Amino acid sequence: MTPRADAAPTPLYAPLPPGSRALRVVALVDRAVVPAWIAEALAALAADDACELVAVLRAPLPAPPRRWRAIDAFVRVDAALAGGARKATAPVALRERLPGVPLDDVGACEERGRLVLDERGAARVGALDPDLLLGFGVPPPSAGLAALGRRGSWFFERDATDARRHGLRHLLPLQRAEAVSQGGIVVHDGRDWRWFGADWSATAQLSFARNRAYQLLRVPATLVRLLRRLAAGEVPAGDPAPVFAPPRAPGVAALGVRLVARALRRHVPRLGRTEDWLLAARRAGEPLDPARPRTHDLHVLATPPGRFWADPSLVRHDGRDWLFVEEYPYATRRGRIAVAELDDALAPVEVRTVFDEPWHLSYPLVYDWRGEFWLTVESSAARTFALHRAIDFPVRWAFAAELLRGRNAVDGTLHHDGTHWYLFACINESPLDVDRRVWTDLFLFVADTPLGPWRAHPANPLLSDVRRARPAGKLFVHDGRLIRPAQDCSVDYGYAVVFNEVLALDPSRYEERPLGRIDPDWLPGLRGCHTYTRGDGIEIVDGKRLVPRRRARAARAQEPS
Repeated sequence: MTPRADAAPTPLYAPLPPGSRALRVVALVDRAVVPAWIAEALAALAADDACELVAVLRAPLPAPPRRWRAIDAFVRVDAALAGGARKATAPVALRERLPGVPLDDVGACEERGRLVLDERGAARVGALDPDLLLGFGVPPPSAGLAALGRRGSWFFERDATDARRHGLRHLLPLQRAEAVSQGGIVVHDGRDWRWFGADWSATAQLSFARNRAYQLLRVPATLVRLLRRLAAGEVPAGDPAPVFAPPRAPGVAALGVRLVARALRRHVPRLGRTEDWLLAARRAGEPLDPARPRTHDLHVLATPPGRFWADPSLVRHDGRDWLFVEEYPYATRRGRIAVAELDDALAPVEVRTVFDEPWHLSYPLVYDWRGEFWLTVESSAARTFALHRAIDFPVRWAFAAELLRGRNAVDGTLHHDGTHWYLFACINESPLDVDRRVWTDLFLFVADTPLGPWRAHPANPLLSDVRRARPAGKLFVHDGRLIRPAQDCSVDYGYAVVFNEVLALDPSRYEERPLGRIDPDWLPGLRGCHTYTRGDGIEIVDGKRLVPRRRARAARAQEPS
């Protein structure tokens, strides 16, 4: 299951249509050392085949006056407590991050809130023959400057290079205690401020710096996607960007009090407790309806001591029911894959380990193809996703093919429609990961067989919505409708299972709509559920709860070394 170190990462996007060419992009910045999210955005464009970053031009301008001292103080304190989230705004020298891209100075000034280049600077931009002008930390372009970009100009807000002041609009979800935050990019297109590439990710409810980092680290991927569409001949549609006014001193104080109260409500119940997962099952003469799922008659499965089980997957073979799970021993704090047979009372018997690696493993799924069983396992920590063939079902498996390589991909799920094979997975493109939040962007790949080769679906990403992107089990057919289970990770990771009806699925199209959901209300004390599986008359769902930490410590002490 170890990835090949010399292999290039799996492409996430389909090739550009015939006749398309890479966009020539010129970036204007106000300084040569910029926040990391900007440096990574420019590096992503330079590396993508749909873009050619021909130059970065520095137009030094006086810094705009600082206002709102209260919000500045709040941001400073919040950033000091944000830990790894500070990497999004850490200073990066463009010459070091973009060694092959020219970085030159041009003369510029600000006139009536617009960026105006001197004669030599304007001639320099014109000679570069840009399709698109990008601006970071400079005012919107003058009409003359904007006209130099054949396909347009996108200028981020004036404070984009200010690590403290930029992105204050991401305070709004915290003020409103909203579970999701709207992402994308806010740019001036030469006429007005527009919001492009809107997506929905989980709000960091306790920290502005962390919530802002989650959004800023998505900018590189968002820019690449938008520019790929532009290079393909599309004109990305943007919405008018609402004006955001940061709170003044009383509002900042009120927000601080709310965040402290919110932190107490979140962390006090966790004192002396730790997360634990369980499985609950039922024999169902008639399986649940994804549009109106009922889970009232589930009963909890007994789990061997010293561990918890999650990510259930059912397989029927030779008249016997097998349950594959992620098994998480408290002693190692690292997931492995286990299998157990279920008896007539749905009690697991003869638990055996299938895979145990130095990195975390989870989400086992078994498929029947050409009379043989095939197994996939999530191993995002190793940045690979592989297919294994059974040589002695259910415990011995041989490596068959690497399906995704070099990608932080989670919960990979295969589906065969009788003609093509499809691979769904959530993937995080950011090289600056914060808190391993891989649950917003759903990608799809297509192949003729599960062995590959796999090619990116032209609709990638299928959706960017934390409320229903991340897979939650194998696709299944119910009453003639194809259903894709997904996770709602907005409130918390693995908060609920959402059933989506697949309306269109072929090598060029994808469409789905949400039908119903399983919320964590089917057992007292539950805080989440994130995987659903059905077999021959059996259904199983997992659930998350808090248990006393001393139970986990006692379990670790009992585990063999």
